[in-house]
Amino acid sequence: MQLTAIDDMKYRLLRSLVHGNCVSVNIHRLSKILKRHRNTVRSRVEEIFENNVLNPPNFPFVGLFKEYPLLTLVWAELPYEEKVEKWFREDPNIFAAFRSRFSEYNTLLILYHKDITSYQLWREQLVTEQRIPLEDSSLQRSSTSFFSNQLRIKYDPNASVHLLEEEMRRKGHVSLGEYEVDKLSFRIIRLLAGGKCIKINENRLAKELGANRKTIIKRTQELMREGWISTPVCRFPNFFTPLNYILTIFKLDVRSGKQRFVQNIRNDPHITLAFDVREGKYNILLFGTFRDLEEELEWEIKQGLFLPRSIGHVDIQYFSPRSIVNVSQKSVSLGIIDRKYVYFRT
Repeated sequence: MQLTAIDDMKYRLLRSLVHGNCVSVNIHRLSKILKRHRNTVRSRVEEIFENNVLNPPNFPFVGLFKEYPLLTLVWAELPYEEKVEKWFREDPNIFAAFRSRFSEYNTLLILYHKDITSYQLWREQLVTEQRIPLEDSSLQRSSTSFFSNQLRIKYDPNASVHLLEEEMRRKGHVSLGEYEVDKLSFRIIRLLAGGKCIKINENRLAKELGANRKTIIKRTQELMREGWISTPVCRFPNFFTPLNYILTIFKLDVRSGKQRFVQNIRNDPHITLAFDVREGKYNILLFGTFRDLEEELEWEIKQGLFLPRSIGHVDIQYFSPRSIVNVSQKSVSLGIIDRKYVYFRT
């Protein structure tokens, strides 16, 4: 079922909340929980954001999966040019991009579309508008896989915060990029990634949108109840993984004990997204996060021990932090919101 139409006020409020306007960390609440001085806590929060450990808070646009139910993975051969990198950042359908060699391709794009027709029209626009360098006037060398967001069996982008917690217990600190996370900083990260100690300034938002505070509160609750947004949270900038972690995409042929396997990965902090799929011999698609390849191999061995002889064919692709193209995931959400508003206005 598609989401309902949005009027002008709801549109402007939705856009503000998804963008993170007037949404911030509640330093007072955070300092009380941590029993530390406000200035100390504020300084740590600023360091966490400045070092790209977490993004500032916003309301996640969960309506994305209803409006654009088609998850599309496209492997392509694309030149290493600024024009292409600019396209990655600006195209409203591109959720993520990775530069990594696989077979005859060097780029993986993660896209969201309404249906296969909209994806095909999107490809046609690439050619007619010449948004990227083409080969013989077409995007020839590519391989596309389609999956349904309606068959998603796990969605927990911040699940890997539990991996950081485990590493913190073992070592007493965690390195994320160039930032050394100590116990206090990690406690802040864990709370913000869990959606705790985040506030919305309804008074300021009401003034900016020309409404009263009660209207802002009521409309925000409506947006959540109607399934447009979820509660505010801080996400990892790379979305799929914390800094320094490897993204792994698995396609699995789970031949027996599938329900048991699914229940296990729902509780597994290494897995952030999971889908029930039907693609050739594969029936499970997983997005995993690991500190290194050794940890990933240990995970594979544990799965084999957990369900012996139940996993058949496996396709695994690895993406190091260096392969990630800096794409703002908000752009897809904001693009959908803008297009839906224009559609109902015309």
